[in-house]
Amino acid sequence: MNLAKLFLVFIIGSTLFLLAGRINAVSAQVLKFELVPSQTLEAGGVVKVNILINTGGQSTTNADAMILFDPNKLSVNTTQFVAGSFYPSYLQKIVEGTTNKYLVSGYVKDISSPKSTSTDTLFATISLTALSAGTTQLSFDCTSGSTADSNINRSSDSSDIIQCPLSPLTLTVGSGDGSTSPTPTPPGGGQVTPTITPTATPTRTPTPTKTPTPTLSELPRTGTVETTFAAMGIGIVLTVVGVLLLL
Repeated sequence: MNLAKLFLVFIIGSTLFLLAGRINAVSAQVLKFELVPSQTLEAGGVVKVNILINTGGQSTTNADAMILFDPNKLSVNTTQFVAGSFYPSYLQKIVEGTTNKYLVSGYVKDISSPKSTSTDTLFATISLTALSAGTTQLSFDCTSGSTADSNINRSSDSSDIIQCPLSPLTLTVGSGDGSTSPTPTPPGGGQVTPTITPTATPTRTPTPTKTPTPTLSELPRTGTVETTFAAMGIGIVLTVVGVLLLL
């Protein structure tokens, strides 16, 4: 094998290795919070939060979202829970003996019909009431190796495939009292005698000097580094193959 062919094998192998690394970077098995958009977060108001699930493309039979919250800042409206359509059956409750743990479980009744997704998919929508103004967090109770917290169970062997830790959601709640600063009332029963103010003689305003319009010095950057490297790799492979065909 001559030097040119060895170089071709090296280039093709390196390119395939890089592409394989990108293909293997599949979605992680996670649960996520997503604040329902277009909401006004105020004390006494209701807050809607979506829970999203991503199984990384693996088939699953059930998932548990163990949610931690501050009971002094938030209360859970269990009657306003909305199940998603990812799993056919759901359960939800405040964990017995606690005031700060809320469990949402989704599962299949027929294990021969597991569920999978490689994108963030709606698991459920929960409803909370903001009890007071300030900043608070919703978080998932998630510890690797534990079965008494948040879980995503694989259908083939029932093992927990969730990847901890999971990202929390920070909520900033306004006062929501609707109060405004009072308008002061003038003395004398609100009657004010106007004072005549002499009109000042205006002075001539100098004509402003025209300011040169700045020119755009740099065009917006487009594309991504990953796309550029992928295109370069393919271009290199095609170029080398073309050169070898000419030899």
